[in-house]
Amino acid sequence: MGNFAAWVSAICLIFQSGYGFYLPGSYPRKHVVGCYLSVKVNSLTSIDTEMSFSYYSLPFCKPKEGVKDGAENLGELLMGDRIENSPYMFKMYTNETEIFLCQSNKLSADDFKLLKERNDEMYQVNLILDNLTAIRYTKKEGFMLRWTEYPAGVNIQDAYYVFNHLKFKVLVHKYEETNVARMRGTGDAEVMPGIGNGGSDVHG
Repeated sequence: MGNFAAWVSAICLIFQSGYGFYLPGSYPRKHVVGCYLSVKVNSLTSIDTEMSFSYYSLPFCKPKEGVKDGAENLGELLMGDRIENSPYMFKMYTNETEIFLCQSNKLSADDFKLLKERNDEMYQVNLILDNLTAIRYTKKEGFMLRWTEYPAGVNIQDAYYVFNHLKFKVLVHKYEETNVARMRGTGDAEVMPGIGNGGSDVHG
């Protein structure tokens, strides 16, 4: 009987301690107006192959402070995600345009070959803001489609283009507290890539 009571007590303690447990980074965060919001990058993934690569395996702009691991919770680690910081940075409730990120070096023959291979293999970029996946919207035959990634580049008539001019639209929930807000549900952090400079707000 004593052993049974001990087991019951232990189980109760486990449930009691687990009641208030949460994974850091998995809950909504409040942001003061004007505070910085950092965009993170996940692994490059393909709809054509199972192999994934680090975002920085391609010659994209890197953060000034250097590339750092950006995983925040156990779930991201268990999923095998390779989340890293990025040079993309926003201010809460602040509209900004024509932001210059970096001047890329001239592509080497190896870099150009790798970019072509990744484009031909249909690799996609995955961005994260405040633990929410950035969503790309496209229209097809009158329907609005949602994508959780955007192409690293595209091949048009044997000419290769890299999507390095991005336009972001971030939607937020406003709190009753003064100058405080938080990100909305998954899918409401939008990223819209385009070819050329027209309509581009963020340069990469």
